[in-house]
Amino acid sequence: MKLFFLDLKPPTLSVALSLVFLSGCVSTKPDPEPWSVDKPLIVQSLQDVHVGSAKLEEKLGALDKRILDLERKNSEQATKIVMLEAAVLKNAKPKAIAHKSKSPKSQKSLNQRLDALSANAATTTAKPKIISQTPIQSTDEKNAYTAAYLALKSGRYDEASSGFVKVIKAHPQGEYTDQAYYWLGESLVALLRNSEALESFTVVANQYPKSAKHAAALLKIAAVYKSMKQIGKSRVALQRVIKEYPDGRTAERARAELKALPQDDGVTK
Repeated sequence: MKLFFLDLKPPTLSVALSLVFLSGCVSTKPDPEPWSVDKPLIVQSLQDVHVGSAKLEEKLGALDKRILDLERKNSEQATKIVMLEAAVLKNAKPKAIAHKSKSPKSQKSLNQRLDALSANAATTTAKPKIISQTPIQSTDEKNAYTAAYLALKSGRYDEASSGFVKVIKAHPQGEYTDQAYYWLGESLVALLRNSEALESFTVVANQYPKSAKHAAALLKIAAVYKSMKQIGKSRVALQRVIKEYPDGRTAERARAELKALPQDDGVTK
């Protein structure tokens, strides 16, 4: 049998042999694996990553909720401690004044009662009375008060209440203590903790008669009692405002709010 390429001329023969060689190489090259082979594995991997991310977000959400609950409970405890300190100081002050005019026997009895108060609130009564503040103390108090006030105005009420409590505890007779009590009350009202807010406003009303927030505290007491449906107590607070501030816009506001109160007090315990 005669091969056809034996009749070809040398240049033509060379080209033909090259084509035969290339076709053989192409036929032996392995085909690439299609995308469909790896697709299920890649899709499953992506799904696993998504599920893991969702579980992690769920755990982080639970941790955030727990942290908020702990901060709220800490704020409540700190507020109660401050109110206890204020009550102890209020009870101790009149006794300390009477001490000067008592006989030795009465003086001994008074000292025993003061010792009992100290035992019940050691951390409060053990603090030395602050006569004046150094410039550094005054600056620290102002900075802490300002930070708490800004938190209140920004709507961060938990942070604000904690900040005002710290100001009161660190500076019980400071320059901003009365205002810290007042704004603490405002923070607690925003947190719907009305009973604690009443205690804070009452401290300003009863212990800081010369405070710039004194009249405002009385009006707040009336407003909180009204929101709690205790109309009788709200009326008493407004009457006190009129009695102590008979002239000016404060009295006008108190008279208007007093007139707007329901006549039937209902249950006013």
